[in-house]
Amino acid sequence: MAALGATIGRRDDRGFPGGGKRRGDSRRVAQNWFEALFVRTGVQVGVWHYFIPNESERLGSIGFEEIGRDNLFPFIAGRLRVLWDSVYQTLRRLFLLLAWWPFLLVAVVPFSVDGMVQRQIKRSNFDYSSPLAHRYSLYAILGTVYLLLVGLTLPFAVPPQTIPIALALVSVAMNVYLAHTQKRV
Repeated sequence: MAALGATIGRRDDRGFPGGGKRRGDSRRVAQNWFEALFVRTGVQVGVWHYFIPNESERLGSIGFEEIGRDNLFPFIAGRLRVLWDSVYQTLRRLFLLLAWWPFLLVAVVPFSVDGMVQRQIKRSNFDYSSPLAHRYSLYAILGTVYLLLVGLTLPFAVPPQTIPIALALVSVAMNVYLAHTQKRV
């Protein structure tokens, strides 16, 4: 019985970068990528050093040794911590979004095929293809993708249901877009 519970709890995210199979993998993969992109390359230290002088630089600036030590540099250090936390959070949300790519493919392909079949039916029956529906479905696709990309950088928690709902909306909008494409393209 315990083996059955362990099997049910497992999930295989093949679309996930790094091939994650467990719940904490988005955190682990985001941490590995963050370290590879910003820590090991020296970008994080370089940005820190650009804004905050070290002790030898402070002692070398005669007459300005104590300026900013108690108020300005701690404030800048706090802002830099927030900046790097935001970059890490963006990477983590990006990998969570990428974990849903298999669902997007499974959802978009049938909706797209159905939209193309509807278009062929409209072409053969001389039925009306609405340019309004065509244009607004394109706006829905572009707007949803834009909101998903902006959602990567939001400073508050995004509910996890937003990604599958947005991908379902893209699938439905793709269906309408293809179904209402003009007869002669």
